[in-house]
Amino acid sequence: MTNPYLEGNFAPVLEERTDRHDLPVTGAVPPDLEGRLLRIGPNPAAVIDDPSTYHWFTGDGMVHAVTLSGGRAVGYRNRWVRTRRLAATLGTVVPKGPVEPIDGPANTHVVRHAGTTLALVESGLPHALSDDLTRARVHDFDAMLASPMCAHPKVDPDRGELVFFGVDPFGPPYLRTHVVDADGVLVAGAEVALPRAVLMHDAGLTATRMVLLDLPVVLDPTLAAAGRPIPFRWTPDAGARVGLLPRGDDGTGVTWFDVGTGYVFHVMNAYDDGDAVVLDVLRYDAAFDTGPGQAIAGSLPSLHRWTVDPSADRVHEARLDDTPVEFPRIDEARTGRPHRYGYCTVLGSRAEAPSFGGLVKYDLVRDEAVRYDPGGHRAASEPVFVRAADGHGEDEGWVLTVVYDPARGASDLVILDATSFRGPPVATVHLPARVPFGFHGSWVPTDS
Repeated sequence: MTNPYLEGNFAPVLEERTDRHDLPVTGAVPPDLEGRLLRIGPNPAAVIDDPSTYHWFTGDGMVHAVTLSGGRAVGYRNRWVRTRRLAATLGTVVPKGPVEPIDGPANTHVVRHAGTTLALVESGLPHALSDDLTRARVHDFDAMLASPMCAHPKVDPDRGELVFFGVDPFGPPYLRTHVVDADGVLVAGAEVALPRAVLMHDAGLTATRMVLLDLPVVLDPTLAAAGRPIPFRWTPDAGARVGLLPRGDDGTGVTWFDVGTGYVFHVMNAYDDGDAVVLDVLRYDAAFDTGPGQAIAGSLPSLHRWTVDPSADRVHEARLDDTPVEFPRIDEARTGRPHRYGYCTVLGSRAEAPSFGGLVKYDLVRDEAVRYDPGGHRAASEPVFVRAADGHGEDEGWVLTVVYDPARGASDLVILDATSFRGPPVATVHLPARVPFGFHGSWVPTDS
């Protein structure tokens, strides 16, 4: 049996490498890009004997780092995240810190907050990475965090707080929210009542509220008992709803609103509009409705806007575009505030054959979309926006994306001017290795 997540550029790379020399560049790297692009994704360290048993979400996490400085690309390196599971597989050093209830792969997102780089997966605690990526420790915020941390924390651009949630499959409570201050100290937490454990991958954050998604991908104990790597099942009868939780609330003040049956992995952004909340999401008709070894969902997602109106006790739903897209990003200085622009990866047209293409930039004020096509059967990963040093407008900056080039059998870091999104790129850094299709990443300035 073939598995689409073990073929082509989904297939793992088996070598950890360090390239400290200047990398070849076509064009010119903007000199204000001083730092590293970090990307993470699943990269199985052990041979998969039976492809039908492998799920893309379960591969061991590998971080890829491209360093830019002085208008040059000065290095590349990749390392598996040194989890306990990796130690059992490859004999790497066991990470320091508390023992997790589930030895997770730490493969979904990599962020930096208060001087600490964290590799994240929603099934476990974060792993703090050393600057050279060769060491990790389980990071529980000085024993203040005892249950999983989601892979999509949000930083409030005014307060500098890192706000996140976690679903605990061993609950109740099944859902907790947390706040980490600008110095990296976990200062607040709350328990939110849910009737069951669901796969809540992302949430929204506004200036005044968290926006929670209780959607019908439900933990199924029978699948867990059978050893399924992802024991969640599409359960439309469970209902779908959006919850508004005032920030600073103890969890009891959440208000729920029914929404059309479907699933959302990723939120582009959320913001307050008077008493209402506007939430831009990538919506699937269903997810986890396929069999083992198959695509994650039998449908393709597209950009929708949900407006949660407490005065009318309803959610207004509108499709903003028909294009199948995923991995939405914005200028993170707009997190929780009204945003005009968003950036996504364009997906292939067949849900059963996962693939990636170019990028799209949405202008949500003018209701326009601009495409970047890398050409030559090349495929782009998640776009990451970096504000230019002298940038004042919301799109005055750079969009960074790792692009797979099948002709080279390797990947490039493509840098686009966000104000001239169609291209050509201002720079293409030719990487010495292939970066498999993964999930998420962050730009980490040198002085952060």
